[in-house]
Amino acid sequence: MSAVLFVFDLMLLVGLGAVAWHCLTSTDLFRAVVLFIALGLLLAMAWVRLEAPDIALAEAAIGAGVTGALLLITLERLKRLEAAHPAGRDEERATATPARSVLPVIVMALAAALGLLLAWALLAQPETAGLQPLVDAQMHRSGVDNPVTGVLLNFRAYDTFLELAVIVLALLGAWSLGRYESVPARPVPGPMLPGILRFLTPVAIVTAVYLLWAGGHEPGGAFQAGAVLAAAGILIVLGRPRHLPVAPGQLLRLGLVAGLALFLAIGLYGLLFGPGFMGYVEAWAYPLILAIEVAATLSIALTLVALFIGGRPPGEDR
Repeated sequence: MSAVLFVFDLMLLVGLGAVAWHCLTSTDLFRAVVLFIALGLLLAMAWVRLEAPDIALAEAAIGAGVTGALLLITLERLKRLEAAHPAGRDEERATATPARSVLPVIVMALAAALGLLLAWALLAQPETAGLQPLVDAQMHRSGVDNPVTGVLLNFRAYDTFLELAVIVLALLGAWSLGRYESVPARPVPGPMLPGILRFLTPVAIVTAVYLLWAGGHEPGGAFQAGAVLAAAGILIVLGRPRHLPVAPGQLLRLGLVAGLALFLAIGLYGLLFGPGFMGYVEAWAYPLILAIEVAATLSIALTLVALFIGGRPPGEDR
């Protein structure tokens, strides 16, 4: 490692710690959200330095981008609710107790203890090559050339299946809070954002298709492609706050569960007629993985945009 890279890594490490600390200790929620987005970008750079570009793409797109947008819109709605009900906020401040001021210190102490425990567990691991030799030996059966995709969608496909399930459950939780008509309307943007959308939306679609297709042999995949499509969808929502595009109820439901349902169907087929649950016949591994990734990309994008809108659309009362 050259001296320049060593200095860069050291500055990146110090920056991660400093941004994370200020994010946790900030009393200004908007400042905390901005610091969280900055932390996500720094983490993406750290994953690049660790030679994990797949995780770096996911962290930049989902951790910093979409999650940051969700936090910002949540903060906006909280401020609107506080403005509409100032008495409730004053009552909350009046009932604040000293124990609540001690709670952040306790949480940070527990987090530090957990970090030390994880560091000790990592240092106590035996010096072995890990699972990489096993993965490399079985890559010819995975149907793809990218080891990360092979692990996530073949060797340990049930992990990815459960991640999709968690996203869908999060959306159901958001929808259970009410319809999106009850969400305070956002101000109409100026002419710049709609104009930019005409150029950014096609670029986002092409980028998502590339990431989806490239995931089989290089960094990319469904989560990265879905996050890019979701970012384009969120910009469209911001550009048309009073005229949200809503798909018909049946089509929307189908798109939201397409990735999860197809994943489960292929997994059950493997259990009944193949090598096992979430197992693929070697000759069909690549087309099945590609079909799952296409469906998962659509579902992830729709789910993230629906979470950003934050309420149940018309026709979803049942």
